Parts: sequence; C-alpha cells; structure tokens
Amino acid sequence: MTIQFSNAAKAKQLHEFFQKHGRVYIVVDATRDDVGVPDFLKGDPALRLVLNSRMPQPIYIRDDALTSDFSFSGQSHSCHIPMSSIWAAYQPDGELEQGLMWEDCVPESIRVVVNATRDLQDASSTEASVDTAAPTLSVEEKVSEKKNRHLRVVK
Repeated sequence: MTIQFSNAAKAKQLHEFFQKHGRVYIVVDATRDDVGVPDFLKGDPALRLVLNSRMPQPIYIRDDALTSDFSFSGQSHSCHIPMSSIWAAYQPDGELEQGLMWEDCVPESIRVVVNATRDLQDASSTEASVDTAAPTLSVEEKVSEKKNRHLRVVK
C-alpha cells in the first residue's frame, strides 16, 4: 500500500482541526466502494459524520484513513473512511468558510449542484441589477402596482 503525500497532509490538517475544536463534522463521499459505513448510508456523496473528542471510543486519524466505531441509530459500526473520500470538515456551529475543504476530493455530483446553484445566483443578481435600472415610481404608483399584482382574472 502506498500512502499519497496529499492524503498524509490532509490527515495532518484534519487532526489539527479536530484537536483545536474538539467537535467537528467531516463530509465523506460514501458513494465510493472503499468507504466502510453502514449499508443504509452508502450512496450519499455528502455524508456528514460527527467527530467529538468526548466520544468514549478512540478515533484514529492516520495518513491513509480515519477509523473508529461510530454509533448509528444506537448501533455501533466499525467504520473505515479513506482520507481520499473526506472532502470537507467544519464546526457544527461555526461558519462554513472557517472549515476545511479539499476541492480535488469533492464528488462530481456535488460539483454539478454547486455550479448550477452559482449559475442561478448569477442569473438572479443580473435580474436584480436590471430591476434597479427601472424608473423610480412614486408612492401612489407603487401602491397601485402592488394592488394590480394581487388581482388576477379568473375565467
């Protein structure tokens, strides 16, 4: 087995982030065959698992994988999460921008959704800038316009 330098660097970053905060979510691409999680969680490209320093079981963050016995619906399951399948880590109550993200590990299905969302946001911001160029209406015209919007002809 060869350990990739990028996975070892990720393991170090994740370990430091976990040690600093004590409770973090990791986001895992559970669509991969090498991810060891319960069957009912397989297939989720954005599976969130919580790591808490107060958990009674040890959590091992090694250069190639994260391993631990996690509890799902009260049932313990031995999990093996390859470093290459972890694509983000963040604090549950923190800002997402303050977390970690490894873009080269983000699943393609997630990339498609993110790009589509960005395209929609860009389109709506373009429409908003066009609306601001519209002529200014008086208070009476605004009230009249609002009233007319709520009226519909029903046949």
